[in-house]
Amino acid sequence: MASVVWGSTPWWGPPPPSPARPLTDIDFCSGALLQELTQLIQELGVQESWSDGPNPGPDLLRAKDFVFSLLGLVHRRDPRFPPQTELLLLRGGIREGSLDLGPAPLGPYARGPHYDAGFTLLVPVFSLDGPGQELQMDRASCSARLCLPELMGATPVREAWRDCLGPPFAGGQGPTQRTQSEESPKGQQHEHITELETEASSEKSPSDVSRPESPPQDLTGLGFPASLEKLSDGVPEAAAGSSVPGPAGVSGTWPTLCPAQVAAWFFSSLAAVAESLFPVPGAPRLVHAARHAGFTTVLLATPGPPRHLLLFDLIPVVSVAGWPEGARSHSWAGPLASEPSSFYLVPGGLAERPGASSWLLCFARQELALKARTPAPLLQAHAAAQALLRPLVAGTRAAAPYLLRTLLYWACERLPALYLARPENTGACCLGLLDELGRVLEAGTLPHYFLSGRKLLAGDGAAALLSALARLRGDPARALRAAVEEAKAARKGGGLAGVGGGAH
Repeated sequence: MASVVWGSTPWWGPPPPSPARPLTDIDFCSGALLQELTQLIQELGVQESWSDGPNPGPDLLRAKDFVFSLLGLVHRRDPRFPPQTELLLLRGGIREGSLDLGPAPLGPYARGPHYDAGFTLLVPVFSLDGPGQELQMDRASCSARLCLPELMGATPVREAWRDCLGPPFAGGQGPTQRTQSEESPKGQQHEHITELETEASSEKSPSDVSRPESPPQDLTGLGFPASLEKLSDGVPEAAAGSSVPGPAGVSGTWPTLCPAQVAAWFFSSLAAVAESLFPVPGAPRLVHAARHAGFTTVLLATPGPPRHLLLFDLIPVVSVAGWPEGARSHSWAGPLASEPSSFYLVPGGLAERPGASSWLLCFARQELALKARTPAPLLQAHAAAQALLRPLVAGTRAAAPYLLRTLLYWACERLPALYLARPENTGACCLGLLDELGRVLEAGTLPHYFLSGRKLLAGDGAAALLSALARLRGDPARALRAAVEEAKAARKGGGLAGVGGGAH
């Protein structure tokens, strides 16, 4: 046997083993190898890219066109529903943390058994040229009241929205009449802004349900066409019998636009249009729709093959130009956009505040710009954390998915960008986000990322979710493997299991 020299010592046979490496890549809590977790997260990202599956592009485009056409029919039926100048489409449903609606009932849907991919569509039904006197901000929360003047330009606003007016609000000097030059722009063409980032998969069944939710108003069952339920009990009584308030008896008292009644009107308008629909060969099929809290959820079956079930959360919003007082900037991201700033008002947390007429402030447009500048490994870590979290919150009222999204932005401010941008740190970042979420659930609140001095609430189910999260943290590798399998099943096309029974 030939002699091989290793260093200065002759050696006959195989080379000696390499020196042992220090064990610095092990998760202290679970004992899982961080390298293995990173590999599982990367595999999840590959499987979760539903847009790379068989024929997804045309199917998704047809589904979006179906939803946009449905909204167009609503406008033709009810002129109060504005012709859309802008629709903001976000990847991921509300149950996946796309928006902050507070601890509200979100319905029993879970990705995997109920749908294959989810989206959120913000539909502006009212517009303001800025946060002026009409918008009365709540200094102690993340909400505001929208006080309506008699006229905006030549349009009698209160008369048009008489069935959606809430209780009067006494807040000093009320809104004044707008001039024609201050009125919102009209006659613009449709502009659809779409978020196409990769979100995460969920497991099949919920493992922690904090408490039953109130039954939703159901539009259709499985199978199409179907007789649609009447909405006599879907619109609040105040909406059915409300009248336009006369001149306020007390100076500074003005009627408000009630988010609960706007959400009920939005759903009933969609229901009236859906009653006239007929299935078209080769087109998406509406198989289910229901109202939960302040938004409407619809499920569309694509023609395939393979057939996919897509979930769209349609939420009526108020679009406000400008920037609210007290909103903070973000130094780590730099200037976000050159276009004029704007934000939204969303009807969130309605069940937690019966009779309230407050809207939650929403910064979805700014979040899109922030995520575009977030390092890719951190985005993958967040997507994986959402995948692990989703089965724990399915069917509950927890606001944890959006809390986790907010922790993503805080991490960008706290941690070095070079650390977050290293792919080998993906597993550690995922565990870090889950650990941070556990601390937020224990505290019950999280500082709002855009509004200084305001806090997001964890909700009543935080204690139960915290216990489930601790069990998950004990074996994150097993949970990630299950998420990968769920993502594989979603790529092949899911079924309608659990949503009224039946199959494609």
